[in-house]
Amino acid sequence: MRNLSLLFIISSLFGCAQFIPPTGGPKDEEPPMITEQFPENGKTSFKGNTITIAFNELIDATSLRQELIITPQPKGVYNLKVKPYSVELKYDEPFLDSTTYTFNFRTGIKDLNEKNPAINLKVVFSTGPEIDSLSVSGKVADLWTGVNADEILVGLYDLRTDDTLPILERKPSYFTKTDTSGKYMFENIKDSDYKLLGFKDSNLNLIFNDKTEVFGFVQDTIKLDSNISNLDFEVYPYKTSPPKIQRSLSRQFTYSIKIDKPVKDVKVNFPNEGDSLTYQIRDKELVFFNHPFTSDTILTNIIVIDSVGNQVESENKISFKLNSRNITKPELLRISSRDFKNNQTIKKPENYILQFEYPITALNTSSISIISDTTYKENFELQWLDSSNTLLEIKVKPKASREIQLNIDIGSITNFKSDSNNTYQLINKLYQQEDFGAIDGTYIKFLGPKIIQILDFKRLKIVNQQYFTDKFNFPELLPGLYKLRIIEDKNDNGQWDTANFENNELPERIIISESAIKLKANFQLSDIQIE
Repeated sequence: MRNLSLLFIISSLFGCAQFIPPTGGPKDEEPPMITEQFPENGKTSFKGNTITIAFNELIDATSLRQELIITPQPKGVYNLKVKPYSVELKYDEPFLDSTTYTFNFRTGIKDLNEKNPAINLKVVFSTGPEIDSLSVSGKVADLWTGVNADEILVGLYDLRTDDTLPILERKPSYFTKTDTSGKYMFENIKDSDYKLLGFKDSNLNLIFNDKTEVFGFVQDTIKLDSNISNLDFEVYPYKTSPPKIQRSLSRQFTYSIKIDKPVKDVKVNFPNEGDSLTYQIRDKELVFFNHPFTSDTILTNIIVIDSVGNQVESENKISFKLNSRNITKPELLRISSRDFKNNQTIKKPENYILQFEYPITALNTSSISIISDTTYKENFELQWLDSSNTLLEIKVKPKASREIQLNIDIGSITNFKSDSNNTYQLINKLYQQEDFGAIDGTYIKFLGPKIIQILDFKRLKIVNQQYFTDKFNFPELLPGLYKLRIIEDKNDNGQWDTANFENNELPERIIISESAIKLKANFQLSDIQIE
């Protein structure tokens, strides 16, 4: 009985799923080493459906499913069995005939104690008489930032298969992922014709989803009959599907239509004669205002257009949740400056852009003033920048040298809800000319129109930008560390255009300076060259 009890205790300990590593002693820096493997690397004519690897110490395989890359993808699915010293993958369907398989475990198996990953852990075998031995390698970078693109899924799509699905709708024949330096490598690939592309596989389904993922591809078909190295390419935003209307929300004063991507333009038609509503675009939202006031349902035909020209047309019935008493107490109308904050030191402004939540119906221009250096009253012009009267531009050519302030008297502005403003004052000190530095230069490698952006070196945030053909000039930049980004604009539409994979067209090119450009106050960097 005593021996049976002891045997039960030992069995319970070894059957437990969690092992507690011993404490004390020198730190274990050695990775797990393979003691037994089936099938062995290089095995040909393999007919089994199970892969087993045993190690010389206790292992942790909790991340194996996320790390394991199997190419080409087998038809079936595997059952993973993790034991204290080994792992087993058992497939529910046989492997394809005359096919070389690579199981790359990456960092999916570690020792239990110090979490040292097994190094270069791969299992390569063939179900035919030969092991495929061709390789493809290269590097992937982010086109917009110039930095290495890690965790990009790189796929090889065999063009000689009988798969009739478009490439972007199917899984790759072989795939791998880039490391932290942006490098990728395929090994044990068969001789064939391939298309190579990469994307951020956010949903882990091995299929490109253009709503959320960056994308890139090699333009030429890869005729693989020998090893290929240095096959580099870039990834970039690639959202080519048309926008979609997600949902709508009716309120007392607004009717909001949510869209799944940023909106560049919108066209609204009112089929019924006499119908009209004020509306506004807000990034991923189209907002209708109950102005002119109506208690009826308004029929609209809406065409939403995104930044690359894709569009969606929708018929919507617009209605508002009216107050049962139809009485609304006026509220405080809020004014906000788009570009400046109060007490912020700024460049001498050429305009102010004021933003309002609701359409403005009354504006007393005589109650607005701009004062330079506390004494001089400036002349200015007013212009609404949108049809909804929610963006007001105040154009000015100030004579100020030290300080400028914008004043708006109480009750000067009223919106369609009868809300009016409190006294508004925006006071800003001005940078002096000696506070600035300047940068100028040329770039002719991209012929025709281009866009140049001055970027903050650390955050890569756009500080300033301009359009140019050959020469660029930024006469007033604050001291700092910068990068320059030049964007090709072949079609002269004032924006960067992405690729068209179906037409095998690459995106407009982008080049970004590698090292920091240090600009000092009262100093000019001339004839800057970007390689």
